[in-house]
Amino acid sequence: MELHFAHGWFVNQFLSPDTNKRTDEYGGDFEGRTKFALDILRKVKKTIPEMTVFCRINGSDFTEGGFTIEESVRFTKLLEYHGADALDISSGVSSTSEYHISPMGIEDKPLIGIVKKIKENVTIPVIAVDKLGSVYDWEKILEDGIADFIGIARGFIGDPDLVEKLIKGQEQDIRYCIHCNQACIAYIQKGLSVSCMINPEVGREKEFEIKTDKPLNIAVIGGGPAGMSAAKYLAKKGHNVTLFEKEDKLGGQLNVAKVPPHKEEIGKVTEYLENELKKYNVKVHLNKKISLQEIKEMPYDKIVIATGSKPAKINLDADINPYTAVEVLEGNIPKGKDIAIIGGGLTGLETAEYLSKKGKNVTVLEMKEEVGENIYPMIKKLLLNRLKELKVNIITNASIKKISGGKLMYTSNDTYKVVKVDDVVLAVGNLPDTEFEELKNEDRYYFIGDCKTVASAVEAIRDGAELSLII
Repeated sequence: MELHFAHGWFVNQFLSPDTNKRTDEYGGDFEGRTKFALDILRKVKKTIPEMTVFCRINGSDFTEGGFTIEESVRFTKLLEYHGADALDISSGVSSTSEYHISPMGIEDKPLIGIVKKIKENVTIPVIAVDKLGSVYDWEKILEDGIADFIGIARGFIGDPDLVEKLIKGQEQDIRYCIHCNQACIAYIQKGLSVSCMINPEVGREKEFEIKTDKPLNIAVIGGGPAGMSAAKYLAKKGHNVTLFEKEDKLGGQLNVAKVPPHKEEIGKVTEYLENELKKYNVKVHLNKKISLQEIKEMPYDKIVIATGSKPAKINLDADINPYTAVEVLEGNIPKGKDIAIIGGGLTGLETAEYLSKKGKNVTVLEMKEEVGENIYPMIKKLLLNRLKELKVNIITNASIKKISGGKLMYTSNDTYKVVKVDDVVLAVGNLPDTEFEELKNEDRYYFIGDCKTVASAVEAIRDGAELSLII
């Protein structure tokens, strides 16, 4: 049994000075604030003495005036004295949840220092958790005696067979969690079933085990996340699959998504899917642009269209040609010093961070009342904090009027304003690729991913996987 005394939940609210304002025996000083948790532990141990009881605690709340590492060390000694059999060391409350479900942008092993300090002060087993790095890091944590156990959750959502694959020497087949939190934590918070960007089979494993008794010859046009996923799962089912990609490498927009600071882990998705294509003998043709006429003449039983999307453009009264965010992230860095980014969604904000890190003075202009409207809150918080540190200028309710003579003129809240610009970057979303639009109503063709509906990589990969359930 594990008693949850962490993460800002009920018992943690008694422990933390900034939330416990009681004046009775359960509030006030350290002894008062820890009494409720210790009462629970003592009662459980008395009622079921044979039960092994873990206590999950915060090593730190990471809030001003909250439960600190110093108090946590004192608390763990009391927990041990009153019968706890092991300690599960996490951290953070609702406002600092990046310290118990750490996403991209938080360095690996963020809590190891806290775990080590607690381990040095107790004799019962200690469990380390949260973004613990690679499987080799996990082993080293145990070998070095920093912790007695490690706790892995998201890693096993990504690949339930992770440990077995490692033991069998099949590390190349492991689906590593990339800590995006987009389909596990975010889905839970939306009331949806848990899923995973890199493992769309989560909770539906049996559906994807079915093999075909009528193998088809299938072409996949496009080697982005949707196309690679479709090719993998169709081949895994038993079909003969050939994938055509117009660029010189696979990955599509994943190759752009991994470029901004703190997004390197996205690259693991492409690496994994490439390995899977080899594993299931998918024939891959790079640098192969397929025309409408060619696709009509292809001798395949089924053809999957996964050509993605293209950056949207807007009409600007401007004397300079704007870049798109995709062009910038592909390496076409504006020469000027003062950069205006039009569009304050995830791509615009990440591009702002990317350019600011390269020494540019960046202004983001967003037409809505707030930037990052649909960004997962934890990611948004961390990203906006970094942009603030970089002194990126963010303007909301902005309507662009004219760009001329090194000046961008706009209105915001009915006020006419000007910002100095050398270059402009558009980050106003994407539109589906429509090159093969006329084929949509023909039975031989299946449209998946962004060329059907622009969405995230989570949806694109799931869309590709689910196609294998109907072919």
